[in-house]
Amino acid sequence: MNRIQDEQAIVLHTRAYRESSLIAQFLTASHGRIAAVARGARRVGRNRGGTSLQPFYQGLLSCSGRGALVTLNRFDLAEARWLTGNRVASAYYMAELVVRLTREWESAPRLFGGVEWALGELAEVEGNEGIESCLRQFEKLLLEELGYGLDFSRDAATGEGIDEAAWYGVSPEAGFIAGPDGEGYPGAALKAIAAGCFDEAETRRFAKQIFRALLADHLGPAPLMSRRLYRRGI
Repeated sequence: MNRIQDEQAIVLHTRAYRESSLIAQFLTASHGRIAAVARGARRVGRNRGGTSLQPFYQGLLSCSGRGALVTLNRFDLAEARWLTGNRVASAYYMAELVVRLTREWESAPRLFGGVEWALGELAEVEGNEGIESCLRQFEKLLLEELGYGLDFSRDAATGEGIDEAAWYGVSPEAGFIAGPDGEGYPGAALKAIAAGCFDEAETRRFAKQIFRALLADHLGPAPLMSRRLYRRGI
């Protein structure tokens, strides 16, 4: 029997289930990603909690059941997040990555904190530059939590620190290795990524190339549905 009582949770996604119910995907710190059936949540005129089960809302989750798919007993809303435009598209992108790349019922406190931070950041940042910086930081954290992160601070072949003036190729299995000038990624950008500093447009551009390539290796051929929501690629 899986049972959770009053655990902080973020709604990642919902979909219709049978005639009147929903299946909601939640992210929690202690139990990771959880799928729960909200029975009767779509019934008109009855308070079944469906209105609080909106993507990116946060609250206290109580659920129980046998197997991976459990029954939602209660979801007490604590914070309703309202996002628009590329901000909501970015939130859907992050949620889709979590749903597709994480396993259910695996503790993920750092990932939960990262999603919570990123959603708060998306609500506050101004312009696409701020959104891009938020996404690159989230992608970096997610890859690290999945065990696919790279060391951006050292040459994988020599163990020496990254040289700002050098250029590096990348191996998904090993990391960054110094190569011919002008080919691959500049050391200055790699050092900025290592420090979590995405202020420069060049750093964001190279980080996007690196993280998207690494994520693609694990996402498989199915396209990300959330990418269709962007007004411009970020």
